[in-house]
Amino acid sequence: MECMLQALYVENRAGYFFTRFCEKSRNELWKNSAYFWFDLQAYHQLFYQETLQPFKVCKQAQFLYATYIAPSASMDIGLQQDKKNEIYQKTEPPYEDLFDPAEEYILTLLLVPWMKMVEVDKCIYGKVELVEESRQLDSVYFRKLQALHQESVSKKDESVAPEVSPLSQPSVLSKAQLLSEVPEDYRGCHLHDLLRNGLELEQFRLFLEEHSAVMDLTCWIDIEQFRRMLHKEKEKREEKSKDIKNKYLNKKYFFGPNSPATKEQQDQIMQSGGGWGRILHDRLSSSALLEVQKYVQMRLEKKWLPLFLAKEQQPGARRKTKVIMIRDIAEDLLIQRNEKKIESWKHVDNKWVSSSREIIMFRKALLNPVTALQFQRFVSLKGDLLENGVLFWQEVQKYKDLCHSHCDDATIQNKITTIINCFINSTIPPALQIDIPSEQAQKIIEHRRELGPYVFREAQMTIFALLFKFWPKFCEFRRNLTNEKILPALERKKEKKTQKVKRKT
Repeated sequence: MECMLQALYVENRAGYFFTRFCEKSRNELWKNSAYFWFDLQAYHQLFYQETLQPFKVCKQAQFLYATYIAPSASMDIGLQQDKKNEIYQKTEPPYEDLFDPAEEYILTLLLVPWMKMVEVDKCIYGKVELVEESRQLDSVYFRKLQALHQESVSKKDESVAPEVSPLSQPSVLSKAQLLSEVPEDYRGCHLHDLLRNGLELEQFRLFLEEHSAVMDLTCWIDIEQFRRMLHKEKEKREEKSKDIKNKYLNKKYFFGPNSPATKEQQDQIMQSGGGWGRILHDRLSSSALLEVQKYVQMRLEKKWLPLFLAKEQQPGARRKTKVIMIRDIAEDLLIQRNEKKIESWKHVDNKWVSSSREIIMFRKALLNPVTALQFQRFVSLKGDLLENGVLFWQEVQKYKDLCHSHCDDATIQNKITTIINCFINSTIPPALQIDIPSEQAQKIIEHRRELGPYVFREAQMTIFALLFKFWPKFCEFRRNLTNEKILPALERKKEKKTQKVKRKT
């Protein structure tokens, strides 16, 4: 689960690989759940901004409910009816934890396609590529003999073997037929257009592999990399040039029967390079390499690119022609996450951002009387005000429930006053009974009516983040204890701590 969450948070940098997997599965629930998760993160970010905008929060909450949860939702995620009712009753006013039941449900649901995708990847990467490699003793005499032998073979091929057209490979469609199969929007598509889209380029590479023609693409890319190297990087250019010569300028590819160039074009390049013997021992000139790239590009654009585009338009193929709105939302989400957070969140580390499932579980624990009491006793050993923090968080949740019950304003104001008098402006010293900045406390006291239902938002988020740091330690502590033994064990720890304090004084 944690691996999947981390993958979701970096989906935009991974080319939306998992999202595309869900789309191609033709499972509507998987696809809709993936979209919902991204939209939900955008909703959560509204609460982390320096200034909360209630209208924007309400609008986003209504959008999420209408699009993914309502009975007539266009992108229904299949949530149970009782959960739908629970969310609907709390939409006015909407709080950060409004969609927790739906988020927990979709994370469990998305775990199935995630495991399937991982298995597919393991299967693909488990295959071993066989590479033919010939080795021989390298000496000056051997290289000379080899050059003479290959030169004689090339002359023999010219006199005996019939000329093989570079485009003599059987093709499914003629050039005219290929162009008729390709939509008008893509008929002017060039190789450089694919380079701007990493996913499309990868699809094209896989297509070429299926047709045993990937050498054309790798050759073009290697020469393009050579072209873009700075001239002052002489050693790197020299090494790259030799690598290109060894990989492509041989009888198996460019000077062979399956070359992208005709026999005349091959001869021209060979002459410009100083003959076969010189090509073997020296690196090819930059101008000659550009000529090689030109012929490779011509075959890619005239033969393989139309075939690829025609195939993409066949029934069953799903070519994306527009950028989906979800990508913009995800980009915006990551930009907001990197922006300056409010002062009270400066101490929150990356674990807070990357563990949404744990956050949901922690909220549930704080709402459970038994678990909350155990946790309250546990944090009391860690700090003087942390125990009050648990109580404050619970009281704010009760205040939220009052807001959702649509009771009269006097009852709500009485609840606000009670919380302020108990935790924020107490008559018992210290006046601030919870661990929040004094500026935050002053803001609550002075602007309690202006802030409306979100009066305790920042304070509750600060306390929640602070308590959440102790949640993993608490889980580890109670792992080896039964429920009956947890409280007595905590009481013993508290007594020991009290005795230590007395000894010091």
